[in-house]
Amino acid sequence: MKIRWKITLWISFTILIAAIIFSTFVFLEMIEQPYYLIDAELKNMARILFDEYRNQSGPALVFNEKSLPNPPDNYWIKLTDSAGKTLYSSTLTQYTDIPLLQARRSYNIENTIPRERISIGQDAHDEVMFRVRVAKAQINDHDYTLVIAKPIEELEEEMLELFREFGAILATIFICGLLFSYKLAGRILQPIVTINKLVKEISEKSLDQRIPLNKSKDELYSLSVSLNQMFDRLRNSFIKQKDFIASASHELKSPISLLLLSQEEMLQKKSLPDSIRADLTSQHNSLQRMNRLIRNLLDLSSLEHQTGLDRSEVNIADLLDEVLEDYADFLSASSITVQSHYHGDLCIAGDREKLRRLLINLIDNAIRYNKQYGQVSVKGVREADRICLSVANTGFYIDDYDVKQLFEQFYRVEKSRSVKFGGSGLGLAIAKRIVELHEGNISFSSEKKGLNTVTVNLPIKHFSD
Repeated sequence: MKIRWKITLWISFTILIAAIIFSTFVFLEMIEQPYYLIDAELKNMARILFDEYRNQSGPALVFNEKSLPNPPDNYWIKLTDSAGKTLYSSTLTQYTDIPLLQARRSYNIENTIPRERISIGQDAHDEVMFRVRVAKAQINDHDYTLVIAKPIEELEEEMLELFREFGAILATIFICGLLFSYKLAGRILQPIVTINKLVKEISEKSLDQRIPLNKSKDELYSLSVSLNQMFDRLRNSFIKQKDFIASASHELKSPISLLLLSQEEMLQKKSLPDSIRADLTSQHNSLQRMNRLIRNLLDLSSLEHQTGLDRSEVNIADLLDEVLEDYADFLSASSITVQSHYHGDLCIAGDREKLRRLLINLIDNAIRYNKQYGQVSVKGVREADRICLSVANTGFYIDDYDVKQLFEQFYRVEKSRSVKFGGSGLGLAIAKRIVELHEGNISFSSEKKGLNTVTVNLPIKHFSD
C-alpha cells in the first residue's frame, strides 16, 4: 500500500473515531433527556395517586380524574398491597401484563399487543415499548407498591430514526474525511514526489543536477541536502573513475602498440622454432584483444564526455556498404552470408566517423556471435521522420534478463563465449552512446529460433538544420 493511502486511512479513521465518540456523547445526551422527562412525569403521577389513596377510605380506590394531570387510561397502572392484592388497575392492564422488577426503579420493556384490540402506537409487528416506573409507599403502617408505565413506541421509533441519521452522518463524515485526507496526504507528500521525480531524472549523465531546497528547513530540507551531498560524492567518484580509465588506457596504448610491432617482426622470421612461434602467436592474439579493449575504453571515455557532434551529410546506405566491404574477407572465411536491403533515401546530418563506428560495432557483433554457415541481414528503411536500421544474425537465443543489460558496459551474456570470440562487453555500450548523441534510440530482440536483431532509429536531420 502506498504511503499516501496509509496517511489517508490513518487520518480518516482518526476523524471517524473522533466523530463516533462525539456522536455517541450527543446521542446519549439526547435520549437521556426524554427519559428524564418521562420518569419525572411517571414519578409525579405516582405521587398524586398515593396522595389520592391516603385521602380515601375503604379497600377500593377510586380516582378523581379531574385531580390528575393526565387521564389514567393513558397509562398502565397497578396498585398492590403487601399481600399482592390489586387495589387499582387501569384499562391498559386488560391488554398486557408488565412484570415487576424489584431490583430496578425505572426500566423499559417491550410487549406485543394486537392493534385490533387497542391502538397505542404499535409498530409493524404489534410491539409497543413501555417506560416503567416502580414506586413504593407506606400508608397507615401498610406497604403499597405502584407500577406505572407509559407507552413510548413513538419515542422509540424516533430514537431509531435518530440513530440511523447519526449513522448516515458518520458515513458522510468518513467519506468527506477520506477525500479530504487523500487531498491533504497529496499535499504533504508533494515535496517527496518532486524529489523522487528529480532523483529519477538524475543519472550518471546528469550528476550535475541538484534537488532545489525549499525555504522551510524541515525534514524534507534535510533529506534534500543529504541527497545533494550524495550526488556530489557520486559525481566525483564517476569523474575520478572515468579519468582513471582514460589515463590508464592512454598510458597502455603506446607500450602495447610497441609490443605488437615487435611480435609481428619476430613472427616474420623464418628461423623461429615452431614451439616459440606458437607461443608468440598466442601472445600476439592476447595483445590484440587487449589493444581492442583499450581502444574501446578510450572511445567510450571520449563519447561520454562529448555532448556535440561534427555533423555532415551522411548516406547511411553507402556507409553500410563500405563497412560490409571491409568485412568481406572475414565473412568469406567464416562462411557467413550477408543480405542487405535499403529502401528510400537514407541520408541524415550526422557525425560520419561515429556513425561508421556504430555500424562497425553492430556488424562486428553480428558476425562474431554468429553460428557457422550463419546469416547476417542488414536493412535500412526511411520512414516519415526517421531512418530505421536493423542488423540481424542467426545467433544464440538470449533471454529477457540478459537483453535488458546488453547495453551496459562490460556486460557479457556468457563470459566463456565472450572470451572465445574476443568480446569485451563494450561494443553495444559504445553503439548506444553514439545513437544517443544522434538523439535516436537502440534496442535488442532475440527469438527462440535463434534470430537476434539490433534495431536503431535515427531522427532525420539535414545538414541545413
